[in-house]
Amino acid sequence: MSRLPRTSDAPVKLTPKQANIYVWGFQPEARFRDAVCGRRFGKTFLGKAEMRRAARLAAEWGVSVEDEIWYGAPTFKQAKRVFWRRLKQAIPEAWRAARPNETECSITLKSGHIMRVVGLDNYDNLRGSGLFFVLVDEWADCPWAAWEEVLRPMLSTCQYTIAQTGEARKGGHALRIGTPKGFNHCYDTYRDGQPGGEPDHKSWQYTSLQGGNVPAEELDAARRKMDPRTFRQEYEAGFENYAGVVYYTFDRKECSTTERIQPGEALHIGMDFNVMKMAAVVYVVRDGLPLALDEFHSVRDTPEMIEKIKARFPGHGISVYPDASGQNTSSKNASESDLSLLKKAGFTVVVDSQNPGVKDRINAVNSMFLNTYGERRLKVNIDQCPQLTQCLERQTYTDKGEPDKDPKKGHDHMNDAAGYFIAKRFPIKTQSAGTRRIGGLA
Repeated sequence: MSRLPRTSDAPVKLTPKQANIYVWGFQPEARFRDAVCGRRFGKTFLGKAEMRRAARLAAEWGVSVEDEIWYGAPTFKQAKRVFWRRLKQAIPEAWRAARPNETECSITLKSGHIMRVVGLDNYDNLRGSGLFFVLVDEWADCPWAAWEEVLRPMLSTCQYTIAQTGEARKGGHALRIGTPKGFNHCYDTYRDGQPGGEPDHKSWQYTSLQGGNVPAEELDAARRKMDPRTFRQEYEAGFENYAGVVYYTFDRKECSTTERIQPGEALHIGMDFNVMKMAAVVYVVRDGLPLALDEFHSVRDTPEMIEKIKARFPGHGISVYPDASGQNTSSKNASESDLSLLKKAGFTVVVDSQNPGVKDRINAVNSMFLNTYGERRLKVNIDQCPQLTQCLERQTYTDKGEPDKDPKKGHDHMNDAAGYFIAKRFPIKTQSAGTRRIGGLA
């Protein structure tokens, strides 16, 4: 047994609900913990406390230096962005054997133990060591195979002795934490920790409000921007069924309008690039809210789309919100990008460096069709947009919980086009990617 040096660094302060999860750590009856929490619950602060304790116990209990301590997230980029700086804050300098390795995102302790920040997308590359403790963040978005094939076996070989009692124990410990995403493996492991489940599992379910970090007025603001199902999932940590229709808040009666485009009115066009299947949805914004009033579907390529837009809407200022992949190649030829063609046509092109996440785009559209206050802020002229209406009503989720993109059905292109504009102008959360405005009409 050894001990890490004493430090004057203040411990991480936890809220009561965070502390409920923390106090069960490293207990035999809670070897595998699952915390299903709403957004802004304070997972990061809890994670700092968990990692710091794991470092201390690894030294005190004589854990082999071959058994490491990890923080894992769906991707390495995400893990590094979210936790690497915070891990360095959590581990006192007096405990470190050397400077943190910024390339590998690892810290070697004076006890010889190694702490790492890892991504679980390339999980086959993580094999090789054992694990004393792993904190898995955004568990619902991590691949189940990373746990089943890599992390769980790595926890099996750890052995140590409790310093205070002399009790010998086998097996490392895990805390899986995050916001739910339908009824996937996150739901399964949560159930394992409930009464009547597995004897060495324990689980909790806490809302954002219970976390103590999100004021009630902020939750009210979120209710206005989000559809009911998404709000329940993201802020109330509810397990929601993502089977069935993707745009479930759309109702052709409640969401319809008879408004038409006025001469000279500024137009906002969401556009999806596909050879022979290009799609575009034409919006106007009135009183700060969007109206989908026209559409283009099954267009051959970008030059033809440009020609059709100019012919139908002369004298209008036109802004296009396209698929970000259009900056790479063209639907016409690979020598000139689709975005370049739109710019040359005189359109203002509003595009981020990458597309919004599929989930973010769908949630943004659903929340505009219906938020938790019953407000319908996006309307569609179903007579002028028959294809959009049909696609909104018919696109469903696959068995894997992903939007169906079956080319034989063809319900995805029009919905994608509609979503690019909404996700950009009316997002649920602020986008971090840089926006580019490419010349053209104001």
